[in-house]
Amino acid sequence: MPSRYCAELGALACVLVLAGLWSATRVAAAGEPGLCPVYEERYAAPASVECADPGVTAGAPAPAGAGIVPLPAPRREATSTAPAGGALLVLPKLPGGSLPTDFELGPDAAIEESYWSPVLCSTIARVTGPPGSTLAALVPKAPAAGTVVENTRYVTAAVRLRPAPEPGSPDPHFGLQYGLEQSGARAARSITNGAGARVALLDSAPDTAHPDLQGIRLESLGAGAAPTPAAHGTLMAGVISARENNGFGIAGVAPGADLVAIPVCRPEASLADHCGLYSLLRGIDRAFEVEAHVINLSLVGPANSLLERAVDRLDGLGVVVVAAAGNEGTSEPRYPAAYSSVVGVGAVDVNRAAFARGNSGPSVELTAPGVAVLSTVPGASFAFGDGTSLAAAHVSGMLALLVGAGSTPLDARTALFEAGNALPSAVGLATPLAPVCDALARLGSPCTP
Repeated sequence: MPSRYCAELGALACVLVLAGLWSATRVAAAGEPGLCPVYEERYAAPASVECADPGVTAGAPAPAGAGIVPLPAPRREATSTAPAGGALLVLPKLPGGSLPTDFELGPDAAIEESYWSPVLCSTIARVTGPPGSTLAALVPKAPAAGTVVENTRYVTAAVRLRPAPEPGSPDPHFGLQYGLEQSGARAARSITNGAGARVALLDSAPDTAHPDLQGIRLESLGAGAAPTPAAHGTLMAGVISARENNGFGIAGVAPGADLVAIPVCRPEASLADHCGLYSLLRGIDRAFEVEAHVINLSLVGPANSLLERAVDRLDGLGVVVVAAAGNEGTSEPRYPAAYSSVVGVGAVDVNRAAFARGNSGPSVELTAPGVAVLSTVPGASFAFGDGTSLAAAHVSGMLALLVGAGSTPLDARTALFEAGNALPSAVGLATPLAPVCDALARLGSPCTP
C-alpha cells in the first residue's frame, strides 16, 4: 500500500480504513475464489458483466486477456447534504487487482466501517462527520475510479396492523388468506410449493421462533447478539413462506421455498423500520453470496446511483429483485421499485381494487394483494396488515413458485409480466395482478384442477 495512502487519510483514519479494507486486499493477494464471483452455471452471466478475475494479484499488472470489464461509475452527488448516516465512499477494484488511493477525507470526517462488495466489485466505506455536512466536505477528493454517494435512508412500506382471530385445525386461518387465491398460489400447489427456490428477505428481523416460521435461515450482518424480531420483517416472512399444513395459523405463498432473512433495517415503534443504504448494500451482497434467486425489498426511498448500480448488477447475474412501490398515494417514482431492473409492486384489495394509499405510475409493474393481508407477527401471533410491502412479498413468493417449478429467475419474471399483460387491468390500475398459474402455463407447466 503506498505511503501517501496514510498521508492523505491521517493516522487515525488510516488505521480504520486499513482495518476495513484488509479482507479485500487479503483475498486479492491470495488469489482465492470469491473476490468478485459470478454465479455457477445456472446463474452464468455474460462476459461483459464480469468485473474481476479471481487470479489477479493485488498491485500487479493485469494479465493479457484478464477479462476485467469495469462497471460504469455512479454519478458523484457531491453538492447534496449528507443524511445522518453520512456518505459512502466507493473504491472499485482496479484492473491490476489493487484499490484506488487517490482520495481525501475532510478534517472532521472519519471512516466508521467498510467491507468488500462482490456485487459492486468495490470496497464500500461508510464516512461520517458533523450533521449537515455536504458530501464534498466529508470527502473533498474522490478517487478517479470511484465515487461518493449519500448513505440514503429507506423505510419499510407497510402502514397498519389489525388484530387477527386466535388460531383454532390444518392452518386454521387459511380461509382468511384471499391472497393465496388471487395470486394463484393455491391452484399451483399441484405443480409447485416453491421447493428448490431461494428467496432473500432484506428487511427487519423476523421472529424465527414463530411456529409458522420454523426453518427460516437468519443471516446476521454483524457479530454480537441476534437482532430483535420486528413486526414488519415477521409479516413479510409469513406472506412468503409460512409453514403449510402444520395445524397452526396460515400458509405462505411459497412454503417450500428456502427463505433467508437478512436483517438490514432497524425496528421502529411503527411499521416504518429504517434501512440505511450501507446496511442495504451489505445485505444485497449477502443475498448474492447465499445464491438467492429472488431478493425481496419491501422498502422505499429516494433515488441513489449506487443502489441503482447494485440492482442492475444483480439483474445481469440473473437474480430478480422485487420492491414495494410505497404508500404515499403518489404517481411520482419511488426507489428501488422504479429502477428498470427491479420489479416494482403496487397493492390491491380483496376486490382487486387499488389500495387507496398505494403509489402508482413508473414505480408499479405488477400488483398483488396488499390490503387486509393476514400474516405472522412476533410472539406466535397473527395480524392483518396493509401496504405495498405485503404486495411485494406476494410477488416474491410467486416468483419462488415459478423457480421451484424449474424456471430460471429471469424467465419466471418474464412469464409473470406476460401473464399480467394478457389480462384486463384491475379496478383503477394500469397493471393487473397476474395469477401464477397463467405464468406456469407459459412456462410449460399448466396447473391441474
